[in-house]
Amino acid sequence: MQGVQRDPSRSTPSYPEQGTAVLPDAARSLLPPGVSPVGARVLYVHAHPDDETIVTGASLAQLAREGAQLSLLTMTRGERGEVIPERLRHLEVGQPGCTDDGTALGDYRVGELASACAALGVGEQFFAGQAPAVDPAAGLSSGRDRYLDSGMSWGADGRAQAAPDVSPAALTAAPLDEAAAHIAAAIRAIRPAAVVTYDDDGGYGHPDHVYTGRAALRAVELAHDPGAGGDGWTVPLTWAIEGEFSAGDSRPQAVVESSPADLAAKRVALEAHETQVTLPIDPQDLRFALSNGVSQRISGVETFRLAAGTLETKRPARDPLERSSPGVSLVVAVVGGLLAGVLGTGVHGNIWRVLPGLTIPWGLVLALALLVSMSIWSGTTTRRMWAAALPGVLAYAVAFVLAFGRPGSPLIVLSTDSAIGVVGLGWFGGILLATLFSVVVVGRWWRRRRVHLSDR
Repeated sequence: MQGVQRDPSRSTPSYPEQGTAVLPDAARSLLPPGVSPVGARVLYVHAHPDDETIVTGASLAQLAREGAQLSLLTMTRGERGEVIPERLRHLEVGQPGCTDDGTALGDYRVGELASACAALGVGEQFFAGQAPAVDPAAGLSSGRDRYLDSGMSWGADGRAQAAPDVSPAALTAAPLDEAAAHIAAAIRAIRPAAVVTYDDDGGYGHPDHVYTGRAALRAVELAHDPGAGGDGWTVPLTWAIEGEFSAGDSRPQAVVESSPADLAAKRVALEAHETQVTLPIDPQDLRFALSNGVSQRISGVETFRLAAGTLETKRPARDPLERSSPGVSLVVAVVGGLLAGVLGTGVHGNIWRVLPGLTIPWGLVLALALLVSMSIWSGTTTRRMWAAALPGVLAYAVAFVLAFGRPGSPLIVLSTDSAIGVVGLGWFGGILLATLFSVVVVGRWWRRRRVHLSDR
């Protein structure tokens, strides 16, 4: 990442802030569902040394802590970066004392990158043109053994744009399929469960970022086919680093919310890139700046969008506050009421005579429990109060018809002269009480549910 703005007349650089919006259904891991991080291989593809830390340091540190095997492919050595420390300013192209095309600065930044990788827990780091990111059949059109940093300039809109003097050996000067072939070789060799790279906008627009993201996505396609004697590999998930949040972006999102230890590792890794980054002396101050002095937040929240692959996101099957349609609610309540009325009337008269003069009306208890269950089930399933009351109304109607529909009904006896008659009266009165009880229970449940969900 680059950023010097030594000319005060130029526009203020604009960088996207990470983690400003996290979707409720965002995946909490960059790995495919069901894949354990222990031993899982993940390949990050970045443009320059320091990019891996600034935009993905938290996810790297977290995956490393969880036991993943991390590989980092860096496309260039950052030869066109602008140097902050005065003692190293002679390494910067165009500054007094610099006699090369940035090769010395690139070599210096290789050491910085190694220190950053150690802080983050990256297991292996390599550059395009180095094994395993080399496809002999593709070669490098520049004739060199590496891609050079393309450089950049700042546009009037505060976003990065192409530099006026791009080297023929620069990354962006190479055919896209050539660079993609080298990335594909690394994918076939590593066989990662996930690949992480830039989105179409390259974050803040750096030409190398945009190019690297496109080349990596093309490489994921090429890696399907065997190459250089190796087997093809289908990458399950390819993630693009999210820049500015867009509500219109329908792609699945993943979020990494780092622990304090992971965030501390990210800050230590930033310190390793001394030519590019300045940090406050206070280690608790989570700010940093590039050579242009624009203050940025060291984010412990990093978000990504799915660029390739299929992710089965777990979405709620139903809105927790969604009500069933009136028609469905009516069917549920009617079925519940008829079942409770018929079955309850059929069993309510069963009595257990424990001792002379002592009986237990277990049939009535069972009938009322059945009615309460049906009423509460109907109300909570449909989320409608009247659906909790309707089963009781229907049960009463069924009992009334069975009791008075024809003289001498054997199912319900209404009398105070016998135990079975008292139970019959209890069934009629109990229906009313059970219905009232069920409506109260469903009403309280519904109110608490709405309050709970509104507080989330």
